[in-house]
Amino acid sequence: MIPAIQDKINRTKKAQKIMLMFYPDLEEDDIDYFKELYYEKKVRDGIMNISISTKNIDWNSLSEQEKKNFLIEKWKVLFGNLSDDYFLVDKSEVIDSLEQLRKEDWKHTSLLFKKKLKYNKESYSIVLDITLEEAKLALVRESDEKWFILKEYDEVWRVMTDAIFKNFKLEDDVLTLENKSFFLSPEQFNLKEYIKD
Repeated sequence: MIPAIQDKINRTKKAQKIMLMFYPDLEEDDIDYFKELYYEKKVRDGIMNISISTKNIDWNSLSEQEKKNFLIEKWKVLFGNLSDDYFLVDKSEVIDSLEQLRKEDWKHTSLLFKKKLKYNKESYSIVLDITLEEAKLALVRESDEKWFILKEYDEVWRVMTDAIFKNFKLEDDVLTLENKSFFLSPEQFNLKEYIKD
């Protein structure tokens, strides 16, 4: 979603990550607290989020289009409650651009590191592939673009906390991905188990 609006956001506000945080026990979206934190203010630590109520919503029973509709409506709540100084264009243009996303395929593959992984004389990119239904951490071999799935996340939101990596290292066959969070242990993968051809 962000590529559709990223050029319309005022970077002097220091918002590096804009997130919806879901709470099933929240009666309604916490708009007042959101405005108290961000209205006409700079973002602390680069992360902006709004607490969204998911009470009485069974995410797994929603169709893909229903999920898109829900998320678009909540993004509208977030952007609609930001002050005009967060935008380089009229705020209505940003909100209107969200509507275009209802018809688009929501799939995003991001390269986690510019540096390539070198293993058994081959080069690999380490990527995170995200759709509404699932997220996958994978290696993509450069020579033939073959994918090797390292980990699947059934709850897509977990990639926002569990798959934020700052570095990787390879020792023998073991790939270690270091988490940015001090609270999470590094992820380790024995590549012999994942790359078999």
